[in-house]
Amino acid sequence: MRLYVTTALAIVLMTAPALVQAQDTLPAQATVEESGSQVVTFQADYFTQFQVSTALDMVFRVPGFTFNSGDQVRGFAGAAGNVVIDGQRPASKSNLEETLNTISSAQVERIELITGGAPGVDMQGYRQIVNIVRKQSDKATISFGGNVKFFPGSSKPAGFFNYSRNTGGILTEFYMESFGFNDNGTHDQKRYIYLPNFSDPTPDLMVIDQVAGGSGHSERFTHSRPLLGGKVTLNGSLSPIDYEYDAVFVKDSSTANEHLDLQETEGELGLQFERKLTKTLSLDVNLLYRFDDETLDDVYTDGPDTSRYISKAEERENIVSAKLTWSPKDKVTYKFGAESVFNGSDVASRYTENDSEQNVPFDNVLVEEDRAEYYVMRNWQVNPKLSLETGLKVETSTISVAQDNRSESFVYPKPSLQLVWSPRDKVKVSWRSERVVGQLDFGDFASSVSLDTSVVKAGNPAIVPQKEWAHALTLDYSFWTKGAVSVSLKHASLEDTLDFAPIVTVDGVFNARGNIGDGTRDEVGVNFTLPLDRFKFKGGELKVEYSKFFTSVTDPITGKSREISGLNPDRYYIVLSQNITSWRSNWGLEISSLNNATQYHATEQYQFKSAPWIAFWAEYRTRDNLTWAVILQNPQRRRDKSTRSVWDGLREQTPIVRQEYNDGKSEPFVILRVKKEL
Repeated sequence: MRLYVTTALAIVLMTAPALVQAQDTLPAQATVEESGSQVVTFQADYFTQFQVSTALDMVFRVPGFTFNSGDQVRGFAGAAGNVVIDGQRPASKSNLEETLNTISSAQVERIELITGGAPGVDMQGYRQIVNIVRKQSDKATISFGGNVKFFPGSSKPAGFFNYSRNTGGILTEFYMESFGFNDNGTHDQKRYIYLPNFSDPTPDLMVIDQVAGGSGHSERFTHSRPLLGGKVTLNGSLSPIDYEYDAVFVKDSSTANEHLDLQETEGELGLQFERKLTKTLSLDVNLLYRFDDETLDDVYTDGPDTSRYISKAEERENIVSAKLTWSPKDKVTYKFGAESVFNGSDVASRYTENDSEQNVPFDNVLVEEDRAEYYVMRNWQVNPKLSLETGLKVETSTISVAQDNRSESFVYPKPSLQLVWSPRDKVKVSWRSERVVGQLDFGDFASSVSLDTSVVKAGNPAIVPQKEWAHALTLDYSFWTKGAVSVSLKHASLEDTLDFAPIVTVDGVFNARGNIGDGTRDEVGVNFTLPLDRFKFKGGELKVEYSKFFTSVTDPITGKSREISGLNPDRYYIVLSQNITSWRSNWGLEISSLNNATQYHATEQYQFKSAPWIAFWAEYRTRDNLTWAVILQNPQRRRDKSTRSVWDGLREQTPIVRQEYNDGKSEPFVILRVKKEL
């Protein structure tokens, strides 16, 4: 397959300029400018044809670009998304999508699509990034509004207020919202239970009635201003939520009940200082503090028997990072950086059955990590058609687990190379190779319990980070002004692959996360934006993102090769939309893939099969900047199916004692949204 796809790439590369000659018809004032082979600039007027209202809308309309909000990992550098604002990453690890959604399109002067790198721009480890350049204006931008989600039998309101002013180098932003929500993952569910009684193959049927939801609020602020010849930015956020889950399990004439309460509060406080030290040298310093507190109380009652699981988790993160950017020549940029991170996770839990405490490995765990990263990067525009970025990062880490009397240190060098070649106009070929070191999830160190299935996930303090050599070849081709296609081939050789592994103790066999040896992960990806004007669908556009994964690892129980647990082999996101400018309206259809993966646990195996998520929307914007929108989510009543096989001991080494087939449907709901901009 790799040979076929590589051959196809070569053919497309040679023939691409001849594939399309005509251009789309754009508004007379719309401008798209290309600077060399690396930067394509879209002026704000380019996006008027799409009737965008936020910077996030504009990012989604950049041809050939796939938005990435960043990874939920510890540290600052590794969590970056692929969008920067005014050439700088926001001094925050809060959701990048939410940040962009609070920037009005009226505040944006232009958007730059950068491939491979550009002088003074930090690519954050991505092949492509988007830079949003904002206008300076004495007038403040104010927006407010809300929405109501209508579920069968209930409704959940939400409201927001947003203020932004950017003038004279002083930026002030404030955003607040309050909301109620239903858990869209809970639904009417039927569970068929098969026991190994071959004389009576008729399954038992359990019907599960579930209701879940909650409320919360969120506040975010940002303030930046000139200071000491540079710019200082202060930001903060606070987001508490309350969540409740209730379920009734009905089987024959017996009934069981489960009630879960969850409270979680996340917050952060960040400080950023950037200054140009000389004509060719600039400094960027970031300080960031984050916390996440969570309490959970889960009670399951089945007749006279009661199980209870209580946990309290506290996570803290302290980050100090600094970067020097040096551009001794117009076409060469160096970056020297260092980052120090201290993380802590303190989890205390208790599992009881009829008030009798059960032995669970590592139910109380304190994990601390002292991590540092040092790096040097060089971006070189070799000639107008070729750019080269090379770099070396060195990560050091010490992880301590008090309950296991463990303190272990690691040193990981992480070299990288990225080459971007533009052999012809509108054609780019990129190659990237890098050493990637994953981060450990502190949640894998502590145990957890699922009461309705009686599954105990044991903590495993012995795990180490997964390492990989990753390589990617990508072809980008733009056409018809608004059209673009990208084809990529990726391969990763994995070491210490993280998956599920058994832990055997005197109390039994427990499932846990663990390292299970070497593995591979291959991916074929296609991403295209197809304008539909020339197909008699004026203002129409089709966007498709698709990835196919091929993975392999040796199962620690059977010794046989299998796919990596929990990785969806097919991922897709499809959007068909149309802008009707004469009506100041747009509408669209979204289809996205969900879970179709398999998980291989110590004594169980789960196979998931989920129908895609579908949504329709329609939006109308008045002349005085009042936007109305209606969104229909899940009109087809999406079905989720899963099969659970349970063995008497180790999976596939002992007899099967139970099989379950789950079949659930989630209900459709409608969102009515209104937004006013002043």
